[in-house]
Amino acid sequence: MKKQEIKPESTFKMFEFLGGLWLNGCIKTAAELNIADLLTDGPKTTSFLAGQTQSHEKQLYRVMRALSSAGIFEESENRTFALNDLGAALQTDVPGTAKNFIITIMSEHLPAYGDLTYAVQTGKIPFDHIYGKDLWKFYKENPKMGENFGKGMTGMSGMELRGIIENYDFIPYKKIVDIGGGNGVMIHTILDNAPNSYGIIFDEANVIEKTIQMIPEHLKERCSVAIGSFFDKIPEGADLYTMKWIIHDWSDEECIQILKNCYNAMPKGAKLLIIDAVIPDDSYNQHHMAKLLDIVMMACLTGRERTLSEFKMLIEKVGLKFNRLIHIGTEAKSIIECEKE
Repeated sequence: MKKQEIKPESTFKMFEFLGGLWLNGCIKTAAELNIADLLTDGPKTTSFLAGQTQSHEKQLYRVMRALSSAGIFEESENRTFALNDLGAALQTDVPGTAKNFIITIMSEHLPAYGDLTYAVQTGKIPFDHIYGKDLWKFYKENPKMGENFGKGMTGMSGMELRGIIENYDFIPYKKIVDIGGGNGVMIHTILDNAPNSYGIIFDEANVIEKTIQMIPEHLKERCSVAIGSFFDKIPEGADLYTMKWIIHDWSDEECIQILKNCYNAMPKGAKLLIIDAVIPDDSYNQHHMAKLLDIVMMACLTGRERTLSEFKMLIEKVGLKFNRLIHIGTEAKSIIECEKE
């Protein structure tokens, strides 16, 4: 068998891909050391940053130099660094922060990405294989990591909540249930933009404990919580149900169970919004963020990112009607609107 000649530029390109892993290690370090927070009030020297983070100055400089070479923070004379737009995305507890999600991906998730061959050859989940338990059990047993994971989901939500609000009119709906609503950030945003609507955040007990505390004072009369599992039963009688980044976590069989429970809870005419990444059916050889997010699913969960055709198959199988696909300005999420006729 004659093998194809390797072009030097192809080898260099592969080396660049590897560089992404090394750079991500530096990003994780900056996130863990709260470097962005330390730079919010102005440029700081590496010496100052090292003192504040109990770090070795020379090693920290090497990390910061690598980051600034990629446009994350800005280096000037005397080993001084300043915050810029990219670096700002690593701040703590700021809407849109990527900090917590980066720590999650580069910590407990990371070994699973190095074991994708196991997934490909067995059809099983590398995360489960490595840790001896699934992701959700892992987080219940490691609540601090679970809390960081939850904050990571919230931070990443910041980049799409505006797109959701700008591209979907929630005002006509009187009762809205957010399925798997977590800390409630999405329903809070919806209610702020739909002043006559009432919202219910539905999630498991260990999540809802903190959710209750996070309901803003001005929404307490229009927002409540419900405890349960979407595999068992979903609150009935709402005219709108929402699910953001839920369906992609589960296999087709599990999704059908979730969607059946949605169908059973919905009165006729009620709508369901599935807010997930949607891979274009005709995107051969084209970059799409969901194709990489799908690797996260394969490494850590039973789920996957899906094409619109695959979503329609799940929706129609449980008796719901697909209405439309709504783009919100990011490949990470679109809105699939369904209805119970």
